[in-house]
Amino acid sequence: MASRTEIKPGQALPTVTKKITTASILQFESCGVLQKENIHNNPELAKKRLGTTYAIASGRMSITFAAEIMRKFFGPDVFNHTGTVNLKFLKPVKDGDTITVTGAVSGTEDVDGESHVSVDLFCENQDGDRTAVGIGTAVIK
Repeated sequence: MASRTEIKPGQALPTVTKKITTASILQFESCGVLQKENIHNNPELAKKRLGTTYAIASGRMSITFAAEIMRKFFGPDVFNHTGTVNLKFLKPVKDGDTITVTGAVSGTEDVDGESHVSVDLFCENQDGDRTAVGIGTAVIK
């Protein structure tokens, strides 16, 4: 866990790499609120709606991977109570992709005795294509 005095702009967060499989996509989708067919669990529906030949992984999967590096960096007590992750999805993630999530501290601000930390987050596939970008935040007391 990073302490308030250790956090500096440019500091790298731990990297997380995840192999995406049809099984992992379907398992993730089975935990969702919607128990109906969608572009994440039905390749034919994805083809009809998106023109792809495959179902795509939910963006929520990338959010969980980004949350994982934030939790590893800040510690669960900090991240689970004050952390946020906000991603913009750039490219579909599919079966066979390997997604690597990286991040670096973009800034800190002291507010009323707390450090408000901002982090730039990046998700890339095995080809080096960015699949998502965004920011994370956490407050260290």
